Parts: sequence; structure tokens; C-alpha cells
Amino acid sequence: MSTTIHAIHIGQPRKVAHGKQLIKTSIFKEPTDQRVEIHSLGIKGDTQSDLVNHGGVDKAICAYSYDRYPFWEERLGQPVGYSAFGENITLYGWLEEEVHIGDVFELGSAVVQISQPRHPCYKLGIKHQQPKMPLWVKETGYSGFYFRVLKEGHASVEDGLKRIESYSHNPTVMEVNRCRNNPAATKEDLTKMLEIKELASEWVEAFTKKRNEI
Repeated sequence: MSTTIHAIHIGQPRKVAHGKQLIKTSIFKEPTDQRVEIHSLGIKGDTQSDLVNHGGVDKAICAYSYDRYPFWEERLGQPVGYSAFGENITLYGWLEEEVHIGDVFELGSAVVQISQPRHPCYKLGIKHQQPKMPLWVKETGYSGFYFRVLKEGHASVEDGLKRIESYSHNPTVMEVNRCRNNPAATKEDLTKMLEIKELASEWVEAFTKKRNEI
């Protein structure tokens, strides 16, 4: 199955007001019509501000479905603008309940693999001037997800996103989200998550910690 790409976005760090402080963030990204270079740490020209919580090989490219935009515009009562979730790739389709951790896609001449859901932070609330946004994302599971890059290459909005390998034996992105955000998750639930070999180490650590606390 192949779908088209709505937009590709890149961004540079900027300082924005957060209460009485100025914080640096790269969540404000702009669309580009240029063919972009995709490497193991992301898209050339896109720079992360917080390298502790963003970026790295397991979070090289953030993707979000344009099909979710109407939901958030209704919830927020306003347009969400470009790159509503700070995503690099805005997709048509490929919702969280339709894709699995480990699924492999052709993105232009690059090959990418879903590594983890997007875990929302407070900067998403700053972007939309709604501090409840991270909570709403956790409640809905409408998080988007990250790709790791298996093969470097180039892509543009004219390229489709084609799933070339389905890991349907793995949980979906939605199922992984629900397990992490469910306070009643059992040891069995968490063990199932830890059996996902393709899951990013950050999420493995979170599930391990959660299981150890039960």
C-alpha cells in the first residue's frame, strides 16, 4: 500500500516565551518543496533544540497523519497550522491503529522503520497555547510516531510512502500508547511490549521501569 505525502517540514531552533522564561524549541517547522536529504539522524537542515528528549537514530524522523488535523482543530477551536505536532513528515493515512512497531516503508529513495510512538511534551502545549495538549494526546493515543532510517536517501512531497514490510505480529502504535498510558497495565501487558525487538530503547526502559514497579 502506498499513500501520498501532504508535506515535508524542517525547522531551526527559536526562542519562545513560556511563562516568564524564554525556552529554545524546534517544534515550529515550515514546509519545504525541495527534495530533502535523509540521513541516519534525520533530515538535513532540520535541527533539534533538545538532544536529550529529541533526535537520535530512533527518533530520526517524526511523522503525523493529516487525517487527525480536523479532530485537533475542532478540539482547539482554531486552525493548527503547519506541522501541527512538530512533525517532519505529514502523511495521508497511516493512523496509529493501522501501523505496527517495526513496519518498514520506502520514503523516496530512503527506507525507514517505525521505532516508537511520539511521546508528547509541554512544548506541544506552547505551540498551540493549550497546556492540556500533552494530556489530550495521551488520552486519545493520537500521537504520531517516529521512524529510524534503515537506508539513507532523498525524498520530496511528490514521493509516496509505501509500506514494503508489515510487522503485523507486533502491537500497533496505538496499542503501545495505550499500554504506556494505562495505569492499570499488568505485568503481562508490559512483558508483551518488552518482547517487541524493534521498539526503541527509550520505550523499552519506560516499560521495564513500569513493570518493576508493579
